[in-house]
Amino acid sequence: MEEIIEKLTRIFSERFPGSVAELEKSEFVERVGGSLMWSGFDMVEQIDRQRQVSRAVREGLTPEEQHKVAPILTFTPEEVASIREG
Repeated sequence: MEEIIEKLTRIFSERFPGSVAELEKSEFVERVGGSLMWSGFDMVEQIDRQRQVSRAVREGLTPEEQHKVAPILTFTPEEVASIREG
């Protein structure tokens, strides 16, 4: 799973410059999930963010690797700050 985490981190840093990916292996299944924070998501609907992330995953990983990717939540820095304050 470490290889997939490394690949996703590289893909996200290239596709979403300045982003911060927090990825980890699930305790229960052989999948990698987590979150992606990027200022470029500002004013972008959640569904469109997911489409961007899904496209990056499809274009960067093999089909076998893609099946090992769990949901990746998307946030802006402001959203993360708001969550942490709350």
